[in-house]
Amino acid sequence: MSESHIRGGQMKKKAAMILMSIFALCLLLSVKGEAKVRAPKMQCHAYVVMDAGSGEILFGQDENKMIYPASTTKLMTAIVCVENGDVNKKIRTTEEIINGTTYGTYCLGLPVGVKFTFTDLLNISLVSSAADATDMLAAGVFGSKAACVEAMNAKCAELGLTQTSFDNPVGSDIGAGFYGTYSTAAEMAKICRYAMTVPMIRSAVAKSHYDASNGKASCNTTNWFLRGMASYDEDAYEIIGSKSGTTNAAGDVFIATAMDKEGHEVICAYFGNVSKASTFSSIRKLFDYTFKKYRNGKLQLSASNYDVRCSGELGNVYDEYASLQCYPSGRDGQFHPNRAITRTELATMLRGIDNLNGSAVLDVFEKGNRTGTVTVSRLASLIQELYPDHLTEEETENALRGCAGTEELSDEEREAYAAFLKNGLSSDDSCKNAAQIVTRKQALLIADKLSDYQVGYFAAHPEVLTGQINDGYLPWQAASMAEGTAAGTTAAEDGQTAGQEASYPALSYGNTDTLAGLNKKWLEYLTDQIVTAVQEGV
Repeated sequence: MSESHIRGGQMKKKAAMILMSIFALCLLLSVKGEAKVRAPKMQCHAYVVMDAGSGEILFGQDENKMIYPASTTKLMTAIVCVENGDVNKKIRTTEEIINGTTYGTYCLGLPVGVKFTFTDLLNISLVSSAADATDMLAAGVFGSKAACVEAMNAKCAELGLTQTSFDNPVGSDIGAGFYGTYSTAAEMAKICRYAMTVPMIRSAVAKSHYDASNGKASCNTTNWFLRGMASYDEDAYEIIGSKSGTTNAAGDVFIATAMDKEGHEVICAYFGNVSKASTFSSIRKLFDYTFKKYRNGKLQLSASNYDVRCSGELGNVYDEYASLQCYPSGRDGQFHPNRAITRTELATMLRGIDNLNGSAVLDVFEKGNRTGTVTVSRLASLIQELYPDHLTEEETENALRGCAGTEELSDEEREAYAAFLKNGLSSDDSCKNAAQIVTRKQALLIADKLSDYQVGYFAAHPEVLTGQINDGYLPWQAASMAEGTAAGTTAAEDGQTAGQEASYPALSYGNTDTLAGLNKKWLEYLTDQIVTAVQEGV
C-alpha cells in the first residue's frame, strides 16, 4: 500500500475521531438555553421572557422589533440618577420643571418650591410613574433634563444596547412629538434586569404605596399585581416589582419581575395590549407557563443573585458559570458577597464550577458540618485532598513567609496551606491569614482559579483523570506523538506544571472518555479547538 494511501487513511481516521469527540462534548457540556420551549402567541406588539439570573431570553414574540417603551423608560432614568447623583441630597422643586412636563403625561401635582429628598422623588417616579417627579429628579441630579438624557444614552452604549434611544426622561414618544425614544422588548428586559440589581430601585418598584418624608405627597403603585387588582398563582411565584407605562403609540406596557420559592427570577417585558386588564392577564399567563415548564424540566432557570450579575468586580466570573446554578443567595435574591460561606454552599459551588460531582472527599467535607464556616487553611486542606501536591519543607516555609495564623496548624495543614498560596489560588491578601473566614465572594474567585488549576494538575497527574497512563503517554499526547514528540514526555517536562497559569493541553482524538473529568471552562476550550481543527481541514 502506498504512503499516500496510508496517510489518507490516517487523516480519515482522525476526522472520524474528531466527530466522535464533538459528539461526546455535546453530551458533556452544559448547553445554555437547553430544552427551549415554544413561545405562546400573544396579542401585543412584542414581548420577551428572560431568565434574570443568566440574562438569557427564554422565549418571546417579535422581541427585536422596534417598540415604544412609554414610562418603562423611567427605569433607565432611575439607573443614571442613582449612579450619578447624591442619594442623600434634597431637591427643591421648581416651577419650570413641575409645570414643564410633557403634555398628556401623568403628574402627581408636586408643590413648587418644596424640598423633597432624592429618595422621595425616586420612589414617586417609580411607584406612581409621575412625570413631574421624574423630570424633577433628572434635573436635580444632572442640572437639566437634556443632560440626564445624554447620560441615559451613554448608559445604553455601555450596556451594548444598540436598538435603544431616549430623548426625554419620562418615556414620551411620537404621540407627543418625541421621535428619539424607542427600544425593543429584548433590550428593555435587559434594562430592567440591570435596574433590579440597584437596591434603591429594586426596593422602590416593590412598593404598593409611598408617602413622601415631608408629608407633601403620597401615591399608589401602577403595578396591579402589587395592589391586588390582578391575581396570579402566589403558591408558584411572587411578583416583586418593576415598571408600567402607557401611551397611544406604545399601548399598555408592563415589565414585570417574578421570583419563585427557590429564588429564580424571571422578567417579562410586555408591550402593547389593548387594556391594562388584558396586559396583566397576559403577563400572568406567561409567568404561569414559564414556571410550570421549569418545574417540569422543560427549561432551565439560573440562580438569581441580583447583586452579582451586574457587578463590575464579580460579574464576569458570575456570568462564566451562571448556567450551573451553583451560587448561594438569600430569599431576597442577593448573593451577599461578604457573608461567610458555609460548607454546603462551598461544596455546591465546587461541584458546579469544578465538576466535582461524586467526589467522596467533597461529600465527607460537607457532611462534617453543613452550616459551618470555612477558614482559608481548611479550604486549602480540602483542595490538597482533592489535588494532592506535596512540597518540600523549604518550599513550605518560603510560601508561608509573612503569613499569619499558622502557629496552630499541623505539618499536613501547613503544607496544604503553602501549596494553596504557592499555586496562586488565593483571592486576595486576606488569604495570607490561615484563620481568615472565607466569604462567598472569596469562594467564588477561588473556585474560578481552581478551574484553571485543574488543567495543569491533570496534565501533570493524568492518573487522577483517567486512572491510568495509556501506553506511557498522557491521553492528550496521542496526536503530538504521531508527529514525533518523544515517547514518555510529560506535561511537566514540557514546562507545564500544576500551579502555573493554565496552559491547555491538546485534545486527544479518540480518548473522549477522558473528557468526563474536566470542568466547564476546559471543555469549552477543547470544543473551540475541535471546531478550529475542522475548519482548518485537519
